[in-house]
Amino acid sequence: MSDAPPRHILVIGMGAGDPDHLTLAAIKAMRRAQVFFVLGKGREKDSLTRLRRDILAEHLTGPYRVVEAEDPWRDRTQDDRGRYTTAVHDWRHRRADICERLIIEELAPGECGAFLVWGDPSLYDSTLAILE
Repeated sequence: MSDAPPRHILVIGMGAGDPDHLTLAAIKAMRRAQVFFVLGKGREKDSLTRLRRDILAEHLTGPYRVVEAEDPWRDRTQDDRGRYTTAVHDWRHRRADICERLIIEELAPGECGAFLVWGDPSLYDSTLAILE
């Protein structure tokens, strides 16, 4: 059994993505983290990564790091429900592998890392299931 302090992970809901619409709870949670993980969705959606960085800059004053990785490609062309479900399942597994690698390699024991997600992560986003 390791004596190293545990790593902590937060999944923070950002609402619709306007820095002025964050809840106080979200801002307080952001201030607990030293590392923010961002899974980019390619050049066509760079604005989503930029918006996350803008939200951090707007609300944080202390030191923090942003660690980016590319979100794995997902086949969105499947019309057949079975094939679509399989494609989503495969994507979630590959995404979980990336998140695990980022946490192990980029978050030191005792540090707190965070994923900023749109909306309320307990209702909509798949990040909680992927991290689990």
